[in-house]
Amino acid sequence: MKNLKLLLPALLLAAACSSAGIPFEQRPLACVMPFIYAASDAQYSSSVTGLQDSLTASLMKTGRIRLLERARVDAAMAELKLSAAGVVDSNTAAQVGKQIGARYAVLGSVTAVSVKDEWRSVKIAEKTDRIVEVGVEARLVNLETGELLGAGRATGKAKSSEKHAFGGKIGTLAKPEAIIQKAIMSITDDLAEDLVKNIGK
Repeated sequence: MKNLKLLLPALLLAAACSSAGIPFEQRPLACVMPFIYAASDAQYSSSVTGLQDSLTASLMKTGRIRLLERARVDAAMAELKLSAAGVVDSNTAAQVGKQIGARYAVLGSVTAVSVKDEWRSVKIAEKTDRIVEVGVEARLVNLETGELLGAGRATGKAKSSEKHAFGGKIGTLAKPEAIIQKAIMSITDDLAEDLVKNIGK
């Protein structure tokens, strides 16, 4: 029993180390390309710009890859005279990757953005919920070989509420842009895990 007590901390430490990911210097260098906005409602296209940064941060937390900062990606795209609206073509991404030294790239698209207000009467009060859903697809590509290393699809949901009662107001409906950002942040951790689950195996 005494030996078991001594062994348990060592096993827990080993498990923690193994879950920490690949040693930093051994992680492949990657970049997250701007996402294509493919949703039908064009008015929210500028509201999803935080997706690239949020996913980059989530990918860093996985401990599987190293990430180039967004400014490097944007500068390379500008130098190659590529549109900042997004990259879906792996050949185009390879041009950017070669320019900045990235081995892998994350490509993806925002497939749907839904913003709707739902009103209902609750006893002596009136309540309005503003509900947002954001659909995202992404894939991790080896820029040297064109190999698909991982893929993910997710839908983020968020809402804001406002209630009116006794001539007063409780809460304030947030602007759609703010709720969209909240919905995006709710899905990037899971999306990142899907993209890198085969790295280092």
